[in-house]
Amino acid sequence: MNHKQTLIAAGKILNDRAQEYGGEEACFKRISDLATIVLNKSISEYDVAMILHCVKLGRLQEARNKDDSYIDGVNYLAFASQFSNQFDSIATAIEDDVAAMAAKLAPVNRGEQK
Repeated sequence: MNHKQTLIAAGKILNDRAQEYGGEEACFKRISDLATIVLNKSISEYDVAMILHCVKLGRLQEARNKDDSYIDGVNYLAFASQFSNQFDSIATAIEDDVAAMAAKLAPVNRGEQK
């Protein structure tokens, strides 16, 4: 398979998967939510895409001629690129959540006396 065939196949797979499993954003969100619960630490959609890409890289060690690993790897990197800009919004959301918890658990009485 040459590089153009790989990219064409990657695009076709995306369309097929969307019909089979639904939109990729919702799917990656479900996976990241589940992984967060299982691992007991925050896992983003970006993290999921990079881990899945690593799975494909690991499989290539044993089977360098498996087109499927290259095709899926291209798509997982594309998803990682798409989700890479979510870090800022995730950090802001976490900061907002921490601030809300702090205000609830340790309210600050500024100048107020009882």
